[in-house]
Amino acid sequence: MTENLDSGPPAPAPRPRPQYGELAPEGWTWQPPQDQDRVDAPAPTVGAGASVHPTAQPPAVPAPPFQTGQPFQPSSRTVPRWDRPLTIGLLTVGLLATLYGAFSLGALPDAMQLIYTQQGLGTYTSGASIGPLTSVGAITVVFIWLAAAAVSVRLLLRRRRAFYVSLIAGAVSTVTMFAFMLAAMLNDPTLIEFLSRQ
Repeated sequence: MTENLDSGPPAPAPRPRPQYGELAPEGWTWQPPQDQDRVDAPAPTVGAGASVHPTAQPPAVPAPPFQTGQPFQPSSRTVPRWDRPLTIGLLTVGLLATLYGAFSLGALPDAMQLIYTQQGLGTYTSGASIGPLTSVGAITVVFIWLAAAAVSVRLLLRRRRAFYVSLIAGAVSTVTMFAFMLAAMLNDPTLIEFLSRQ
């Protein structure tokens, strides 16, 4: 009987003791994935192994979902800190300039009388169109400032740059005010005759 036991297949050689972790089970072979859901390590940016064209981009971090009850905070636009105080300052200066322009248009007959007195033209008599013309001019200048203020506040609430709105409105308001003053002066035949003789 001892002869039958010794004649069996020889015992397999013992496996070597693993040095770094466990050994794979017997018969297991590693199969590399086929470019599906493959994530390559980023290429080194400095050194001999640096790659000119990286093969993989870092994954994009999704934005957190909007939840009701939280204020909307757009993250794509960043407005400089100086924009808000500059816009408010320009709107304040624009308000003062608008009030001055509206009162100047209302006081245009007095200014015309001053020109008449300085040039020895006699007494100024305003025409029928001067009153409505100066009133429309004053209302237009005030409306331009109100529109600029509304647009600026809306842009500030949306966290966008708004200082340029006041600058554009100031230029438009100045041109409008001088256009109405010039129209009122050109409606005076005595002044036109005096200027044509100069």
